[in-house]
Amino acid sequence: MAFRTLCGAGLAVAVAISGVYAAEAVKSGPQVGSKKISAFNPLHANGPTAGKAVCLV
Repeated sequence: MAFRTLCGAGLAVAVAISGVYAAEAVKSGPQVGSKKISAFNPLHANGPTAGKAVCLV
């Protein structure tokens, strides 16, 4: 039981310390002003347009 407690405490300390040393904050999705945004062209897997990248709209 003491071994599990010691391992759990060590893991908790390691996780807490790793958060302090993170390089930068995590950002989700494309950022404002980003030029890396491209169109979504799905590749059809079945039907009359199978194997082609055709817009559904």
